[in-house]
Amino acid sequence: MKVLHQHTDIYISKYDGVNYLELIIRIVAGLFIILNGLHILNHNPQLVELFSHSMGVPFASFLLIFIGSAHLFGGTFIVIGLFTRVVIILQIPAILAEIYYIQPPNSFLGSSEIFASALLMIPLFFLVIKNSGKFSLDYYRMKKKEAKGNQE
Repeated sequence: MKVLHQHTDIYISKYDGVNYLELIIRIVAGLFIILNGLHILNHNPQLVELFSHSMGVPFASFLLIFIGSAHLFGGTFIVIGLFTRVVIILQIPAILAEIYYIQPPNSFLGSSEIFASALLMIPLFFLVIKNSGKFSLDYYRMKKKEAKGNQE
């Protein structure tokens, strides 16, 4: 659909039905989760000390490496829009645990990490409900599957 801009003679092509706000929300949420995973992996010795000695969590090193890696891969999948709902559902328990266990001196955003993680839950629930939108690999896979079904 071509739209003539009111003040110029430039035609702006609009991609039909794309919600850029959903795209921005998905990318920012995914990048935040990636940064959180990098923080967990970079500060593994300190977090292992915190979890194993102070809180008595068994296998803290393995658990933290697993959670950090899950955040890295999950955040990447959220950014590109691949298996978005499944990945977000798998990320939510880890984020809730961070909100409960990680105290401000151990966080990468300082005292605002608990607030940021809690605030991150809103767009994640939104993305679970709405899915990842038209600029995602999920949408591409769905269209490819529909095209394949129509050919048969």
